[in-house]
Amino acid sequence: MKVIGIGDNVVDQYVHQKVMYPGGNALNFTVFAKKLNVDAAYMGIFGDDEAAEHIKTVLDEIGVDYSHSRSFHGQNGFARVSLEEGERVFLPGNSGGVSKDHPIIFNEDQLEYIRQFDLIHTSCYSYIETHLETLSKTKVPISFDFSDRLSADYLKEVSKTINFGFLSCGDMTLEEVKEKLETAVDAGCDFAVASRGGQGSVFFNGESLIEQEAFLVQPVDTMGAGDSFITGFLMDLLKQNALFTDDEKIIKGSMVFGSKKASETCMVNGTFGFGKPY
Repeated sequence: MKVIGIGDNVVDQYVHQKVMYPGGNALNFTVFAKKLNVDAAYMGIFGDDEAAEHIKTVLDEIGVDYSHSRSFHGQNGFARVSLEEGERVFLPGNSGGVSKDHPIIFNEDQLEYIRQFDLIHTSCYSYIETHLETLSKTKVPISFDFSDRLSADYLKEVSKTINFGFLSCGDMTLEEVKEKLETAVDAGCDFAVASRGGQGSVFFNGESLIEQEAFLVQPVDTMGAGDSFITGFLMDLLKQNALFTDDEKIIKGSMVFGSKKASETCMVNGTFGFGKPY
């Protein structure tokens, strides 16, 4: 099994600690996959500052290949964060740094490289929407994290070129969650999953609606819990060769696995540690 995260990487600057931690949805996916003993690579855009060097050093230590990424002069992406009773709160950052002006461009060599993978994961923070159709032509399944960008127009536009959608729906009623999931699936993705924080998660594939409770803990830091759920859920399905399964027992088991991984991440400072003073 080989998976690739394409898109965003940042450092999360914890303003109350003056410590930065590696992060970014696409990058987090690759690290969590690697920790689950899956061969994982990352493709994205780096700056040339201290933050970028820290992320690369951590990826080298963990063993995530980023050799098909590119670096440009300027600031790496960063997010500013504070904690309130263990809940991460985002403050204004730099919106991806150099990646805003230097989006990923997929030439034929890069597409041929991507074709060797079993799954692509990317996100709404990756400035990649205009390239999703090109990526879909590799025939590698695409997972996409919408986070809380859940307007009907955006869900429909992205879902027509992806396979698996993940939505952050923490403040919504179950009926509102169902409406969002139905919008995504009706637009074309094979299944959509809503994460609801302490209320757990909901899966929908056009036929089955499956709910899974959260494994509640007193969090040290909730940063990356959703990314950990996504990765755990997908890797558990992938290891069973069941990404496109309709078997509710298998789906439920993978949701349980993802929920457990999310709760474990809540007990770690930063998404997966490796803090450095800034």
